[in-house]
Amino acid sequence: MAIDPKILSIDSDDDNEDYKAFDEYLTEDTNRKKKKALSEIEEMGNQYLKEIDGKKKDRELKQIKLIPYILRYCKIYTKEELLSYSFEDVKQIYNEIKVKNRPAIVKFFYFLFNIE
Repeated sequence: MAIDPKILSIDSDDDNEDYKAFDEYLTEDTNRKKKKALSEIEEMGNQYLKEIDGKKKDRELKQIKLIPYILRYCKIYTKEELLSYSFEDVKQIYNEIKVKNRPAIVKFFYFLFNIE
């Protein structure tokens, strides 16, 4: 940006031309700042969307890893049904089945020490 010699200074009581030049400068400066802010917001938005997509893919992969265990020890659910559930639901089902299938000695110690 070139420095305009007609820009109004704070202490100046000059004529209207200086006011017009100052007004143009303020308008251009405001527009530049708006464009910069918008580009920063758009850039951050794209970054956040990429992070969300990455986390979603990670959860889907974790969910797919839990499904074979559930299918092996519980005949209530089908693979398609488990894939339609959210990750949290599948994780909860997995944890419930895992607790049910603990060895007797582990269940005894959990009972003995009142651990849960």
